[in-house]
Amino acid sequence: MRCLIVHNLASGPHSDEIFTFIHALLATGDEVVMRCIGEALETEEAVADARSFDRIVVSGGDGTVANVLDHLRDCGVPILVFPSGTANLYFQNVGNAPDAAALAQACRAGITAKVDMGELFWVDESGETRRHGFINIAGSGFDATIMEKAAPTKNDIGEIAYVLSALSTPEPQVAHFIIEHDGEVDELDGISCMVGNTAGIQNEINLFPDCRMDDGLIDIAVVEPTTLVGLLPTVAAAVFDPAGRGLGRPQFKTFQAKSAKITCTPSLGMQFDGEVIPNNSGVFGARVLPKCLDIIVDEFSNLRADSQE
Repeated sequence: MRCLIVHNLASGPHSDEIFTFIHALLATGDEVVMRCIGEALETEEAVADARSFDRIVVSGGDGTVANVLDHLRDCGVPILVFPSGTANLYFQNVGNAPDAAALAQACRAGITAKVDMGELFWVDESGETRRHGFINIAGSGFDATIMEKAAPTKNDIGEIAYVLSALSTPEPQVAHFIIEHDGEVDELDGISCMVGNTAGIQNEINLFPDCRMDDGLIDIAVVEPTTLVGLLPTVAAAVFDPAGRGLGRPQFKTFQAKSAKITCTPSLGMQFDGEVIPNNSGVFGARVLPKCLDIIVDEFSNLRADSQE
């Protein structure tokens, strides 16, 4: 087996564990090519010959994984996601065992599930339309504020950076959202509008209870105007009903769609997969890219059963 590993050395607290994974692969005689992306090597260059490999491993945090997977769409090569970042939410949604040796075994077996990606569009400060693929959640509002405030410290202190960031914003700004989705229009006030490709966040909580990685839809949620303390009903529901099937998600207005255009007045900033992006226009769009990735899964993954149907 010939394996390409694309790794971000600056991805987070678990970055060095990729070398344990490589050792497990090399012990069986597999060929490994490792490329570290950063200032010296751009992602596009690192994966230019991706189709010549039998397996591709993407190692980094959610922002890195989103960036690399965006360049690997429809390549047809089985892809393993290795959790090297701060939160690793995408890896958690895939559901593979986190042990490096177990991941090496899954990589070698190469059982895959076809999953979706989201695609985000926005207008930057110069008026130019830009795009990027996303794997977890993109949005505008309170979530973007949390990501922006956590950015300077998340690599040093891990997920606690997000908690501290939220606590430092007790009264999130309210905006008016116009959501045009699959021919319908809804107008809502809220502190955040999020678009999801995956459901799970920290502590196995499903932010979008009906969201699946392979359903051909994006999930949209607007969080009603409230303070940080006012979000306690939603937090309590998530703690006592992580799946969201019983208590649902109070204070969330949710939609499912294949595509959407969202106008936010005033603009509240934006983020995708934990990466903050500049957006002064307050207008962005999102759509699903159905089953464009072949993600490697093991026997613990929730996607495994679907891959064998």
